[in-house]
Amino acid sequence: MTRESRSAEAMVVDRQMDAYNRQALDEFLDCYDDAVELFADGAAFASGRAALREVYGPQFASARVRATSLARIEQAQWVADHERVEAEGAAALTVLALYRVREGRIDQVHFLGQGASA
Repeated sequence: MTRESRSAEAMVVDRQMDAYNRQALDEFLDCYDDAVELFADGAAFASGRAALREVYGPQFASARVRATSLARIEQAQWVADHERVEAEGAAALTVLALYRVREGRIDQVHFLGQGASA
Protein backbone atom coordinates (compact mmCIF):
# COMPACT_ATOMS: atom_id res chain seq x y z
CA MET A 1 0.00 0.00 0.00
CA THR A 2 1.48 3.36 -0.96
CA ARG A 3 1.64 6.24 1.48
CA GLU A 4 -0.92 8.12 -0.64
CA SER A 5 -3.50 5.33 -0.41
CA ARG A 6 -3.29 4.81 3.35
CA SER A 7 -6.17 5.84 5.55
CA ALA A 8 -6.05 8.91 7.77
CA GLU A 9 -5.99 6.55 10.77
CA ALA A 10 -2.95 4.68 9.42
CA MET A 11 -1.14 7.95 8.78
CA VAL A 12 -1.59 8.95 12.45
CA VAL A 13 -0.16 5.58 13.54
CA ASP A 14 2.73 6.03 11.09
CA ARG A 15 3.45 9.51 12.49
CA GLN A 16 3.57 8.24 16.06
CA MET A 17 5.85 5.34 15.06
CA ASP A 18 8.19 7.72 13.24
CA ALA A 19 8.32 10.01 16.29
CA TYR A 20 8.87 6.95 18.54
CA ASN A 21 11.78 5.83 16.40
CA ARG A 22 13.35 9.30 16.57
CA GLN A 23 12.61 9.58 20.33
CA ALA A 24 10.83 12.86 19.56
CA LEU A 25 8.66 12.88 22.68
CA ASP A 26 6.53 15.96 22.00
CA GLU A 27 5.80 14.88 18.41
CA PHE A 28 4.99 11.38 19.68
CA LEU A 29 2.60 12.71 22.33
CA ASP A 30 0.91 15.03 19.81
CA CYS A 31 -0.43 11.91 18.02
CA TYR A 32 -2.44 10.95 21.13
CA ASP A 33 -5.72 12.24 22.52
CA ASP A 34 -5.55 14.04 25.89
CA ALA A 35 -7.53 11.18 27.46
CA VAL A 36 -5.71 8.29 25.74
CA GLU A 37 -5.85 4.89 27.45
CA LEU A 38 -3.17 2.19 27.12
CA PHE A 39 -3.61 -1.49 27.94
CA ALA A 40 -1.15 -4.40 28.07
CA ASP A 41 -2.73 -7.84 27.75
CA GLY A 42 -6.06 -6.40 28.92
CA ALA A 43 -4.76 -4.48 31.96
CA ALA A 44 -4.79 -0.67 31.89
CA PHE A 45 -1.36 0.81 32.56
CA ALA A 46 -1.56 4.45 31.50
CA SER A 47 -4.28 7.03 31.03
CA GLY A 48 -3.81 10.52 29.60
CA ARG A 49 -0.97 12.26 27.81
CA ALA A 50 0.78 13.18 31.07
CA ALA A 51 0.99 9.47 31.94
CA LEU A 52 2.41 8.74 28.48
CA ARG A 53 5.09 11.37 29.09
CA GLU A 54 5.97 9.62 32.37
CA VAL A 55 6.19 6.21 30.64
CA TYR A 56 7.93 7.16 27.41
CA GLY A 57 10.08 10.13 28.50
CA PRO A 58 12.53 8.06 30.57
CA GLN A 59 12.49 5.28 27.95
CA PHE A 60 13.44 7.72 25.18
CA ALA A 61 16.12 9.32 27.35
CA SER A 62 17.76 6.06 28.43
CA ALA A 63 18.09 4.05 25.20
CA ARG A 64 17.58 4.13 21.48
CA VAL A 65 14.33 2.34 20.72
CA ARG A 66 12.91 1.31 17.40
CA ALA A 67 9.57 -0.17 16.37
CA THR A 68 8.88 -1.74 12.99
CA SER A 69 5.50 -2.77 11.65
CA LEU A 70 5.83 -6.31 10.31
CA ALA A 71 2.20 -6.46 9.15
CA ARG A 72 -0.85 -4.22 9.29
CA ILE A 73 -4.61 -4.60 9.17
CA GLU A 74 -7.01 -1.66 9.11
CA GLN A 75 -10.69 -1.77 9.99
CA ALA A 76 -12.70 1.43 10.35
CA GLN A 77 -11.10 3.44 13.17
CA TRP A 78 -8.73 0.60 14.18
CA VAL A 79 -5.18 -0.02 12.97
CA ALA A 80 -3.62 -3.33 14.05
CA ASP A 81 0.16 -3.65 13.71
CA HIS A 82 2.26 -6.73 14.34
CA GLU A 83 5.33 -4.89 15.66
CA ARG A 84 8.93 -5.74 16.40
CA VAL A 85 10.35 -3.49 19.12
CA GLU A 86 14.07 -3.18 19.73
CA ALA A 87 15.96 -1.25 22.40
CA GLU A 88 19.67 -0.94 23.08
CA GLY A 89 20.81 -3.63 25.48
CA ALA A 90 17.55 -5.58 25.44
CA ALA A 91 16.20 -8.52 23.51
CA ALA A 92 13.82 -7.63 20.69
CA LEU A 93 10.18 -8.46 21.24
CA THR A 94 7.10 -8.71 19.09
CA VAL A 95 3.63 -7.53 20.02
CA LEU A 96 0.27 -6.96 18.44
CA ALA A 97 -0.56 -3.27 18.85
CA LEU A 98 -4.17 -2.18 18.28
CA TYR A 99 -4.58 1.58 17.83
CA ARG A 100 -7.98 3.28 17.81
CA VAL A 101 -7.91 6.64 16.06
CA ARG A 102 -10.69 9.17 16.51
CA GLU A 103 -10.74 12.76 15.29
CA GLY A 104 -7.14 12.54 14.11
CA ARG A 105 -5.59 11.27 17.35
CA ILE A 106 -5.00 7.89 18.96
CA ASP A 107 -7.38 7.53 21.90
CA GLN A 108 -6.81 3.89 22.81
CA VAL A 109 -3.95 1.38 22.44
CA HIS A 110 -3.95 -2.33 23.28
CA PHE A 111 -0.63 -4.20 23.37
CA LEU A 112 -1.06 -7.98 23.19
CA GLY A 113 1.44 -10.80 23.25
CA GLN A 114 5.05 -11.47 24.09
CA GLY A 115 6.28 -8.94 26.59
CA ALA A 116 3.30 -6.67 25.94
CA SER A 117 4.07 -3.27 27.42
CA ALA A 118 5.11 0.19 26.36
